[in-house]
Amino acid sequence: MHLTALDDAAWSSPWRRIRVGEKVAVSGALLLTALLTPAWPGCVAVACLAVAFTCGWARIPARVLVMAFTPPLVFLMVGGLSVMVVIGGTPSPDAAVLGPAWVDAVSMERGLSAFAHGVAGTLSLLMLATTTPMSDLLAWLQRRGVPAPLVDVAALKYRLLWVLLATALAIHEAQVARLGDAPRGPGRLQRRLRLAADAMGSTLIRAWHRSARLQAGLEGRGYTDDLRTITTTRVASPRFVAVGAFAVAAVWAAVLAAQVVTP
Repeated sequence: MHLTALDDAAWSSPWRRIRVGEKVAVSGALLLTALLTPAWPGCVAVACLAVAFTCGWARIPARVLVMAFTPPLVFLMVGGLSVMVVIGGTPSPDAAVLGPAWVDAVSMERGLSAFAHGVAGTLSLLMLATTTPMSDLLAWLQRRGVPAPLVDVAALKYRLLWVLLATALAIHEAQVARLGDAPRGPGRLQRRLRLAADAMGSTLIRAWHRSARLQAGLEGRGYTDDLRTITTTRVASPRFVAVGAFAVAAVWAAVLAAQVVTP
């Protein structure tokens, strides 16, 4: 998949016509709902709404959402497992014990709850990330009063990260094309380590040269405080805000109803 799949999806999404502040409000409301409501039914409902909004209403390809969600999902699984498994202490009578580690119903519920909150919150943020290009988000932050130098540093860091990754992948492909990983035998590990060191050195040198050329280009264009860019004026979307508010209200209503029904 293309390195800039998230930005490509955000630029082509119909939600790009919506104001950034409105998308931030809906995404932030879902995030707060995921943090403040119980795992069932609050977090489950928030996760379903975030996926439905992202892949349905915003027409973001499911493979893009899966690609973006996989790394944090692994982190959330490890975090939930670390909460679920207790090391040391006195296990409860109904606990499953394996050496010094044990799991009971309380710790399992606590771990699953932490995992559910993390999944719902992450999907809420990805709804914003997959529908809003970074340039629009940075311009919105600057209009909200964030100092221009901080916005410029964030924009440059974001672009240079992709340049650095693209350079590293190009160097790796060149090494593979030269059969850098072909030999098998006792010296295979040493050869791989040497190739990795060469790739890191070449990547850092190229990144340094590119950053120097970028600095020279900025100075040649009379850069002083900030990079001025053309902003697009967008009209308000009452329908979008109303649907988002109704969805959040429906989640809270379901949570309150579940608390009333549950003794």
